[in-house]
Amino acid sequence: MRSKIRSSIRAQAGLNVKRRIFELKNVVLTALFVIISAGLLIQLQQQYQSPNGSGQSQAVNELSLNWDLESIYSEKNEEGYAFFEKGNLEQVGMAEFVTDGEKNKIINTSAMNMAKEMVNFPYPTSLYIEHVKMMDVSLRYHFFVEAGKETMHFSFDYPKLEYSEIFQVISSLDVIKPKPYRHDEQLYVTHGYGSLPYPVGLRPVELIGDKEKYVWEQGVPQQFKDYIEKIKSTGIWKQIKGGGSSYTLESTDGTEIVEISLKEKEITYHYSYPNREE
Repeated sequence: MRSKIRSSIRAQAGLNVKRRIFELKNVVLTALFVIISAGLLIQLQQQYQSPNGSGQSQAVNELSLNWDLESIYSEKNEEGYAFFEKGNLEQVGMAEFVTDGEKNKIINTSAMNMAKEMVNFPYPTSLYIEHVKMMDVSLRYHFFVEAGKETMHFSFDYPKLEYSEIFQVISSLDVIKPKPYRHDEQLYVTHGYGSLPYPVGLRPVELIGDKEKYVWEQGVPQQFKDYIEKIKSTGIWKQIKGGGSSYTLESTDGTEIVEISLKEKEITYHYSYPNREE
């Protein structure tokens, strides 16, 4: 009797071991199936791109944005990134990845009045200015930045942000990969539809009417002199008086005069319009 019981127990134990091995094989096979299926799905998503260039970018989740302007910060959202000014809850700009098709759609469906290439900026960058009829926005700056194989679309609203602040963000942009180009000489841009070059890197202090005052950290006498020569080299402005720390220049068509002065790190612009009716 005891011998029969032992034989029964051994048989039952062997059956349990076989059952556990069978169950373990099922678990392993199921896990392998899930892993292989997930890999195939990822490959299909990466290879998919619609013929009209409107496919979604694959790099959105890995973007690292940096710039040299502490007063501006960004928050990630479903579209990309929203820009805000510290102490103000109102959005002042945005950034998103776009395809060639989406870029062309933005350019062709908006009232773009100006287009230019930004020379010597960190990444190949094209600028478009849109005229906006809103109570708190008059111009919207659109930048298309080529960062490696990706294109980023930035837009900023003026006067929610001042011109100098907008250009400070774009001129100091760093998306980590690829590394940005850094020009070793002063960059210049025009503000709005004006023709006067301004140094990049100005920090607004006071902007009232025809008078503008900024802090220019690179503003030393030789740099200021080089700046005046840069203005005259455009062929649109001529010097009519001044020297040293203060110059007066007139547009070649005689419609605009600007006095530019530098005191320590503070640069001031005072505009006047001889032919403008009061």
